[in-house]
Amino acid sequence: MGAETVRLHDLEQTLGENLGTPVIIVCAKEEVDPARLHQAERKRLSEFRFERRKRDWLLGRNALKEILPMLGGNEDTTGKTFAGSRVSLTHAGHTAYAAAVTQKDRGIGIDYEPLRDIDTRAARWFLDHQELQWLNIQPESVRSAELVRLWTIKEAAYKSHPNNRQMTLSDFAISEPPAHVSDVITGGPRIRVTSKACGSGHLSVAIFGEE
Repeated sequence: MGAETVRLHDLEQTLGENLGTPVIIVCAKEEVDPARLHQAERKRLSEFRFERRKRDWLLGRNALKEILPMLGGNEDTTGKTFAGSRVSLTHAGHTAYAAAVTQKDRGIGIDYEPLRDIDTRAARWFLDHQELQWLNIQPESVRSAELVRLWTIKEAAYKSHPNNRQMTLSDFAISEPPAHVSDVITGGPRIRVTSKACGSGHLSVAIFGEE
């Protein structure tokens, strides 16, 4: 690992034990060196109009270029799509996390969000009735943080699903909203999700296709 990327072994162990499936987690806090970009990657970079999007993309490439060779491939991210695949990516602020599942018949999703004040009225757009009921009985002092956690759970589950293009977050029901390890129900194969406080926010990882 370069100084700009870190493999999070302790986090991998905790998440893997919770999910019952080995996972790999790499964190990047610096952008990838442009010299490492392949031709098609450089072309993609030139298409971004806004510096923030460019920075996020470069952060993500840095994490992905470390994790892809661990699965037996090369570090070229050209054409990679992640819905339901063995690799997933999230970035927020100045950090990107890439996650991979070692089993070939599993899909993985990862999401990280920093804690921040959120208008809890937004919850109705992605939480179902049961989830809203649970959120509304939480102390007001923690409600916003719990909303961030629930968001990451649903985002991770969404990313892990191979057919998510026709779905929204409201299609994913958390079976146990207060739990840090829970099934997420979609009417199809099982999705197992674990969430954990990480840095100044919450990180969730989902595995699609669990028995």
